[in-house]
Amino acid sequence: MTGTRKKILIVAVNWMGDLLFMTPAIRAIRRAHPESHIACLVAPRGVELLSGNPHLDAVIPLEERRGLAGFLRWSPLIRRLKGERFDAAYLFHRSFTRTLIAWAAGIRHRIGYRTWKRGWLLTHSADPPRKDSVHKAVWFLKMLEADGIVPDGMGYDAGILREEEERAASLLREWGILPEDQLVALHAGANWKLKRWPLAHFAALADALADRWGAKVLFVGDKGDLPLTREIAGRMKSRPILAAGKTSFRELGAVLKRANLLISNDSGPLHMGLAAGTPVVALFGPTDPKLTGPPQGSRGATLFGSIGCPVPCYQLRCPLNLCMQQITVEEVLAAVQPFLAR
Repeated sequence: MTGTRKKILIVAVNWMGDLLFMTPAIRAIRRAHPESHIACLVAPRGVELLSGNPHLDAVIPLEERRGLAGFLRWSPLIRRLKGERFDAAYLFHRSFTRTLIAWAAGIRHRIGYRTWKRGWLLTHSADPPRKDSVHKAVWFLKMLEADGIVPDGMGYDAGILREEEERAASLLREWGILPEDQLVALHAGANWKLKRWPLAHFAALADALADRWGAKVLFVGDKGDLPLTREIAGRMKSRPILAAGKTSFRELGAVLKRANLLISNDSGPLHMGLAAGTPVVALFGPTDPKLTGPPQGSRGATLFGSIGCPVPCYQLRCPLNLCMQQITVEEVLAAVQPFLAR
């Protein structure tokens, strides 16, 4: 590990799931530099997620701009970073422009994966692992080997704040969820349609959870998931609680801390559930759980509907989507059983 650094900048990736995969690396940097001021530069969508991270002192929003023209519009940010006198930058985002910003801001130590575009701008670099060869959290951790930092595990950090806990408690009361209730959260969405378990399966599952275990079923997600949850509810005999769009992403984490179990496709809420410490049953098909699934040691189960196709599958459309369809409701119910009392 290089010498003591007073101020460290972490240049983050963009997407919610990836940001959670990055949190073990943030924790490892803090452990290696316990007295340092550590700030994270992240796209606006990630500011909320990282705002409660216990290993960060500050979160700096980065407006997304592309190309040289975008770089020129970043001059106020460069001046700000230069004024803050950062000693080192950990460049988890592989963008050439972001690396150039760190160089232009006069950050002396610049650590990242070597690419043909930006290798000359890095002072400490490593070759990235072969594509799709390691879990995403490991991908971030291995970058730190270029600076001699040793990881301390793959657990995700959400850092749920007290006000988020209070907001979640208020919502749970509003939804009629009592402390003694068995609460099962379901997430039926995903940013990619082929990753979604069939809606009819979710409806049958939710009814079985209510019938066999007397569970209260809570459908979670963002506003974009509302049409899915309404369609599922319309197919059900029992009445679920439709909470999609009613929480922020971090408030969702606080709600999931109360849940006995989360059942979810490969998605941001799945990873937030893991960060919240909730047992999960994860449903995978076109994506590989070895790359984006629950880390080793997580409570729960992963059901993988592989039918022999190469995974990850990068097809945007599939006429059959058999990988997700072949995960049966009974398989999920069997995976659920250890986590719910009769």
